[in-house]
This record gives sequence, C-alpha cells and structure tokens, in this order.
Amino acid sequence: MVSKYHPTLLAACCLGILGLFAGCYQVSVSFEPSGTEVASTSPVDIPSKTVSTSQTSELLSYNSVKTNKNTGVGILRLSNQTNQPVRLALLSRSKQASPAAHWDFAPQEGSEKGLLLSLPDGKLQLSKGDVVVAFAQDGSRRYWGPYIVGETHEPMWNPQQKEWWLILGNG
Repeated sequence: MVSKYHPTLLAACCLGILGLFAGCYQVSVSFEPSGTEVASTSPVDIPSKTVSTSQTSELLSYNSVKTNKNTGVGILRLSNQTNQPVRLALLSRSKQASPAAHWDFAPQEGSEKGLLLSLPDGKLQLSKGDVVVAFAQDGSRRYWGPYIVGETHEPMWNPQQKEWWLILGNG
C-alpha cells in the first residue's frame, strides 16, 4: 500500500540528490544587477597618462547597455579589488590563441595597478568576441561576467596602452 506521504518523500529525496550534485560541482545561480542599477567599486590607482579622467569614470561605472566603441586587439590587465580568491577564465574565439585558459588571483591581488595576463606560450591577445568570466574560489559562489570583449561594458579598452582593463569589485 502506498502512503499518502510517498510523493512528498520522493520529491524531497530527488531535491536532496540534486542539491548534493550541485554542491559537489559547486554549481550556483546568481543574478546581475539590471541596466538601471549601479554597482559601486572602489577607486583604482591608474596612472593619469594611461587612462584619461573620462575613461576612468567609465571604467568604474556599470552600464549594461553601453558597448565599447573603441576596440582593438591587445593584452588583458586584471585588478582584483575583492576580498576573495578569484579564478578568471577566458574563452577565446581566436584560432591562433589557446581556446581556453584560466588564472588564479589572491584577494586584492593587482588591486592598485592591475596585473598583465599572459599565456605559457607567449603574450595573450584579446580581441572582440572573446569571453571572460571570474569565479570566487572561497565557496561564496560569487561570479563576475560573463564579459564579451568589445561588446559588454567590461573589459574597457585603453587605446594608449593597447590593453583591456577588467576591474573586479565587491559591489
């Protein structure tokens, strides 16, 4: 005879098993702020000859509708201004570069001037359409991105240095 609680017990077991798998693979779902919300980040110490004041304010503001008008092929500079260890992952559309790569950063690593990223076989070259995403590695399940180079608000292009700037903040 089937108990009247059998369907509830079965559903609870299925959810438990699903939760167990999600925990083992560190799967999480997060929501980014909408285009009308503003994320606050702490200021960055960027040399004035590298980025102009107008570029700095754009670099530190969040606007999902805005795209990078001036884009190019260049290296990537990351500033981890968070208090979390972070893994940055890159999925490149370029056939010359490695199709996927990742880098790990300690909390606040490169927070002042940023760190230039490279690949084991040479200089990293980001171009329009490459995808960058960052994940916290401390179990908090936070992530930043995905950012599509040249199409989303970050990373920002710095034409003087021929660099893409990505600033990860606590906001």
